[in-house]
This record gives sequence, structure tokens and C-alpha cells, in this order.
Amino acid sequence: MPKRIIPIASGKGGVGKTTFAVHFALELSRRAPTVLVDLDTATSSLRNTLRVPITHDLYHFHRKGHRLAECVTQLDGALDRRGRFRDFGFVAGPIHYLEDLAAMGPELRRRLASEIASLPADYVVLDLRAGVDATVLEFLPYTNSGVLIFTPQLPQAAAAAADLVKAVVFRTLRVVFGARSGVFELPGIAAGRELIGDLLGRAEDAYDSSVPSLDYLLRDLRDVYGDHPLVSALGELLTDFRVHYVLNQFDGVEASHERAVVPFVRTLSDGVSARLELTQLGWLAQDAALHRANCQGRPVLLDDEAPRARTAAGDPLLAELQALRSAALGLDRRPSERIARQRTLAVAKDPVDALLGEQLDRLRTIFAGGGGGGVRENLSYCVARALALMQPPRLPTEFGMTQLAPPEQLVRWLLRRMPVAAAAGSEAAGPVR
Repeated sequence: MPKRIIPIASGKGGVGKTTFAVHFALELSRRAPTVLVDLDTATSSLRNTLRVPITHDLYHFHRKGHRLAECVTQLDGALDRRGRFRDFGFVAGPIHYLEDLAAMGPELRRRLASEIASLPADYVVLDLRAGVDATVLEFLPYTNSGVLIFTPQLPQAAAAAADLVKAVVFRTLRVVFGARSGVFELPGIAAGRELIGDLLGRAEDAYDSSVPSLDYLLRDLRDVYGDHPLVSALGELLTDFRVHYVLNQFDGVEASHERAVVPFVRTLSDGVSARLELTQLGWLAQDAALHRANCQGRPVLLDDEAPRARTAAGDPLLAELQALRSAALGLDRRPSERIARQRTLAVAKDPVDALLGEQLDRLRTIFAGGGGGGVRENLSYCVARALALMQPPRLPTEFGMTQLAPPEQLVRWLLRRMPVAAAAGSEAAGPVR
């Protein structure tokens, strides 16, 4: 299996992003070598969550010229007494605030991305800082959200998570319509640079209601360009964009649905697009043991409690996990899921209601299958869901991306999938200049 890079993000601090990132990476490491990289370089909490001796960290990478692989710390025997997580390692942020590392410039981001791609691990989990800035966006893919964390305990967290998705989607479109992308060399589009730029700017501007979302932008582009392959490709780009999220501090199906999922879906649908594919990876149940473990610097997965034996017989959760693992081994369920969703949207009076119904059904399925149980069960489910979605990618920046791809790869892929680009010759479909 090729190496996969999985960023963990949140639109707001205090939602348990680092707690999830640490436990998610630990659980992944039971399947294959995994490295967690702390990119919350301004106010890192990873050192408190994992209290082990650290000799090299991002300071040594940035200031002392060490390779990133030389800054990986393994768990010591005091934390991992039974050696169950010998395939887990992490790169810690610096002990103190460093302005040039916290305000990471383009050159440092590129160098760090290159080093991340060379880490000796099958899975690399990136714990990004909360919020939206260049450092966060640089390490997120162009075609999905990575793993997005928010919680029903903070009502504003859902809106912040939606804002992060919006920033990722609009960054993708800014790349597609960039001055050097080659898109405006396509037949029939060359004169549209100013019009498209204006529509995109108005769709992105929350204070401008003339183009409320990208669905309206697509409608306007179709009015001008008809069924131009670029317009169709943009529609597919939005339909294929996946938002993967995990609810932390989950405290019940109905409450979490109303306080977190509903505002999240409605904000995305109203302000970005109702076409986006929303995928719940699961949740972490509200548990005082997680807070105590963070205070002690010892994640709950590291305690010596023997995992409970479970069988698939009569267990809906494990039955679903088995089906997901089968999908990961060759049966891709995504096309049928997309077809089912399109049929639902076609008959629904309100597409947003259809999306909300899907999310509530997923919540109920997980809960009925035992997903409302302990942290171990929750994490096992989240990891199994994530692995099932890591199909051989069409694009390097799909979920579980194989590299932190530069923007020109997105444009080349988009142009290659349009027949008009091939017909236009190498000037339109060729490399970004």
C-alpha cells in the first residue's frame, strides 16, 4: 500500500483536534508504521498529550538542518509497556514559540512538504493548527477536507468548520482559474477571465448576496457558456469534493445532529454548494477518561486494559466494518453511493433536507452498531472508515493523499479530463508555465 498523508484540521480551537489526531495515529500504527507530525506550531499541545523524552523536534529541522526523519520520537517503555505501538512515532513542535516557524513562509512550507513525503511510514498524520491560514491550507488537499473535527459542545465550531471547507474549495477554484493555469487558453473561454473572476469573487464574499454559492456561479456560467466542458468539469469537481468529518465529545444522536450536523450542513449548502459529498467517519464519545489522559500525558489507548473481544456475529458495527474492509480490498462503494444520493436529490424538494437525512441516518447506523460505546470502539470505527475510503486515487490529492501535490497537478488533471482540451492541442493541455 502506498504511503498516505492524512491531515487533521478544525476551524476552531478547543474541539479536541490534537486528542483525536494522537489517538487516530496510534490506532493506525497498529496496522502499519505511522508518524504523527505536529504542525500546530504556534500553540502546540502535542507535547502535553504525549509526555516522553524528546531530543529533536521541528526546531532542529528548521534551525539546525536536521532531516525531518531524524526528528521522529518513538514512545518509550514507560508509556508503551507492552510494545503494542512500536510502529508509532511523532515529530513534535518546538518547546517555545518561534515566530519564523509559526508564520511559516512559502519556502519553508515547500521544504517541509518535501520532507513529509520522505518519512519512513505507511501513514503520515498531520495535526494542523486550528483555524484557516496559509499554513493550514498548504497542507490540505485540493479535492477534500482531510479529516475535519468539530463538536456539538461548541455551537460555533460547526460554523468554523464550514468556513474551513469553504476556504479549501475556493482555494481549489482560485488555482483552476489562476492566471497561469492554462484554463483561459481553452476555446470559447479565453475572453471570460474578467467575468469568471468577478463571479468567483462575489461567490466568495460573504457580504455580497448576488452570488450566494458556487451552485449559482455554475448556473451563471452555464447561461454564458452553455455546456462547455470546463463548466461540466467544474460541476463534477464540486460533486466529487468530499468533506470527511468526525464529531468529538459526542453526547447522543439527536443532540449532536441538531447542535452540530444541522448548522454545518446548512452553512455549507447555503454558502458553498449543495453538491459537496459529506462523509461521516464516526465520532469520539464524550468521556472524562480522555480529559484525564490528556492531563497525565498518557493517551487512553496506551493503558494496559486488555481490549474486549468482539465477534461479527450479531454485531452490526463489526458487520459494517467487515463490509468496509472488503470495499478497501477492491470493491469501491463510492459510485453506488453517489448514484443513490443523486436519486435522493432528484426527488427531494429541498436538497439540504436530503443531505441532513443522510447524515442523521449515518449517525443512527453508527450508534445502533455500538459506535456510541467507548473510545476504543469509536477509534476502531473511524480508522476502518478512513482505510475503506483510501482507494487507489485518481488524483494525488484525494483522501489519504499520496503527496502534498503542487497546484499545477490539479490543473493538468482537470484539463486532461476535458475533450476540448485535448482537441485544442498541447498549448491548452500542456504543462503550467
